[in-house]
Amino acid sequence: MKPLLLTFMLLCAPVSLGAQPLYPNSVASNDIDFILPDDPGACWSIAETGREKTEMYDPRRDTLFVEGAIHFSVSYPNQQIRINVHPEVGDPKQRALEAAASVSRLPLQMRTAVRYVNILDGDGSAWAEDLGRFFTLYDGLMERRLLEHDLDETVFHETAHIALDPLFSNDPDWRSNQVSDGGFITQYAAKNPNTEDIAESALFVWTMAHHPGRLPTDIEASVRKIMLNRIIYLGNMLEAFVPPSCSD
Repeated sequence: MKPLLLTFMLLCAPVSLGAQPLYPNSVASNDIDFILPDDPGACWSIAETGREKTEMYDPRRDTLFVEGAIHFSVSYPNQQIRINVHPEVGDPKQRALEAAASVSRLPLQMRTAVRYVNILDGDGSAWAEDLGRFFTLYDGLMERRLLEHDLDETVFHETAHIALDPLFSNDPDWRSNQVSDGGFITQYAAKNPNTEDIAESALFVWTMAHHPGRLPTDIEASVRKIMLNRIIYLGNMLEAFVPPSCSD
């Protein structure tokens, strides 16, 4: 079969479900601590830099700009990002500190892909844009995720959309590995194989590679059964990613 035709068939072929997904989603539907608050993180500092009209798209209201958004500049080694906080967030500095700490615990290559973070008022589902290299959180969402010890995992997932999706999502090898595995690690990935499988899978693969033994033994065995080919594929890519650390 000609290579181009084979690639087309792999991209278009429906993926048959083999083993059932382990969870509804990777972040909020299980008790696994993929990332711990005392895990090493990059050194960082933060400073409030002012308030101004800022592009912070809010899909709930279909509004693009926010008046008087509070800007925080966060410095990591050889990198600066901005955290924009909606003025109606109750404690803007605290939310910026929490977001900055979670970003610090990302692998180096994922952290440096982030340009800025938006934190909107109220509640909603986190989302990311790879072209703009930013992700959006919500005040209420952050409160829940912190109580459930899931904010770091949320930030990892959204950053995976920025840093990993552009690298892997259109790779025919990734698509063929999806087909070969025949199943998905979560229901969310199964429903959205073209847009969520990488972000959902990467959290498990990163944890298995860089925090061995952190996943329960039975869960790790199930992960290997469901997505062995994608573990190998992502593992080969992620093994070169530098774990976060602060030497100061």
